[in-house]
Amino acid sequence: MRRLYHHFKGHAVTIEIAGGWIRMGWLQDIFSVPGNNSTEVERIRYARAYILEMIGGYLMPDLSRNLIHLRWLLKLVDFKAVGEFIWGSVVLATLYRKMYKATPQK
Repeated sequence: MRRLYHHFKGHAVTIEIAGGWIRMGWLQDIFSVPGNNSTEVERIRYARAYILEMIGGYLMPDLSRNLIHLRWLLKLVDFKAVGEFIWGSVVLATLYRKMYKATPQK
């Protein structure tokens, strides 16, 4: 497991990365629901974390449903472009790939 150190909200934060995966528990601990007096930057950070949870927990989960692959984080860099992606075909492609891997080969 690799650990990256980042400063967030004036605190040093440790990001635990295991083989290209981020732990969802880390996302939930660090990015709590913003309050009414939160800044736009805090709301965008929370929205990114929430979208990552949706991707890793529901749309394209791993077997443990506790890890999110780093490739999805790269898709959220340009937050305004996220809505333009065709997520349905990505979800289907992931589903088909996992079904293929789960099918016994003859």
